Amino acid sequence: MTKPKHLCLRKLVLMLVIVPGFLLTLSAWSQIQVAALEKEINDPDPVVRERAAREFGEQGNPAYVSVVGAAVQDQNEKVRMAVVKSLIRLGSPASVSPLCTAVRDGIPEIRYLAIDGLINYYIPGFVDTGFSGFFRSVGRKVEGLFSDVDTLVVNADVRLDDEVVSTLRSSMIGAPEMETRRRAARALGILRAHTTIEDLVQATFSNDIGLIEESLRALQKINDRSAGPRVIFLLNYPQSSVQRLAAYTVGVLQAEEAIPDLQRLLSNSSDKVVRAAALDALAFMPKPETAPLFQQYLSDKERPMRIAAALGIGRLKDSASMEMIQQAAAKERDRSVQLALAFALVSFGQTSYLQELVDDLGSRARRGEARPYLIELARERNVRDALYPQLHSQNADVRINLCQVFAASGDSTSISYLETLLRDRDAAVSAEASRAIRILRSRGM
Repeated sequence: MTKPKHLCLRKLVLMLVIVPGFLLTLSAWSQIQVAALEKEINDPDPVVRERAAREFGEQGNPAYVSVVGAAVQDQNEKVRMAVVKSLIRLGSPASVSPLCTAVRDGIPEIRYLAIDGLINYYIPGFVDTGFSGFFRSVGRKVEGLFSDVDTLVVNADVRLDDEVVSTLRSSMIGAPEMETRRRAARALGILRAHTTIEDLVQATFSNDIGLIEESLRALQKINDRSAGPRVIFLLNYPQSSVQRLAAYTVGVLQAEEAIPDLQRLLSNSSDKVVRAAALDALAFMPKPETAPLFQQYLSDKERPMRIAAALGIGRLKDSASMEMIQQAAAKERDRSVQLALAFALVSFGQTSYLQELVDDLGSRARRGEARPYLIELARERNVRDALYPQLHSQNADVRINLCQVFAASGDSTSISYLETLLRDRDAAVSAEASRAIRILRSRGM
């Protein structure tokens, strides 16, 4: 029986290494291996090509991207899938263009993975790069890495490659099936692709509920308020899931034109989740005329209503309501509501309540609630001043999350405090401090 030629080639390589007197440096051995793989990735046998594509990824050397990327349009779909996985694993700037090509692949699963691969380039770790059990879902990762795909976004200082934005935009508009369009819209939101706002707004007019929902989430993340008034019409959409996301979106984008519609939704909807979303949206843009609503729902039996009410009262900063909040805090037993009430009290200037929020940064279960409150509160100088000493907390998770707070809401003064963490005993803390300083400086601070 004739041996496969790829085995013969490897046997020859092995013989060269072990022949007495034939000395090879590690570098030379690596070059021989790569030469063998380069031949195999162009082999007529697709099984050989697939294995070569996988092994290039396992080499972990970004210098091989050009060789692997050339096979991204291979005739065999298994080879193309292996190529995309290797491109993601190698993760160099040169991977971006072939991944964009793969986003247009004829096989849906390859398109999906390529889209996630583009996200992974900007947010390393979004895709598990182990070839065994390769998966996409962020939700299955540990909370400490990504707590929620709905809140995941790139760092504020990231600059996107024009080809990436163009590719995802084209896929959202014209991909051959809707799931690719939905995933492209989601990616545009995660990457904060500001130049695609018009396309995302247009996508909310789609007949596909999934695309509408992903487009709304993307608009929330990009957070350009000009889009808010243009999606108010979705508050009247038949499906409650769309109504809920539309309410939250117009709230985040502070589209005050939506206030009458949100009040109507709050009064008339039979869906308690939609009603909570409507009140939450109103809490993002509270007005003196909506204050009675927040006061009414502060003692509601439903937890989301009490949370939204506390946030609305806190953002109004009407000192006349402080006693009401203090009384509610004294008897509240639900931790999520307690955090919202602490937010309100800090908004009233009671910075001693910051400790409740800071403590929960050390909790995997609660930091996803506490951190956004602190980011919002830290826009005020007195809050930032009260938080700086907490950067020396004994809890590394607290230090890490406070770095994220200051990255979002800090000023030039914050940099000197963050610099003290660059020599932190915990490498994750020093890395997060470095990232925060970089983001602040990117904003001219």
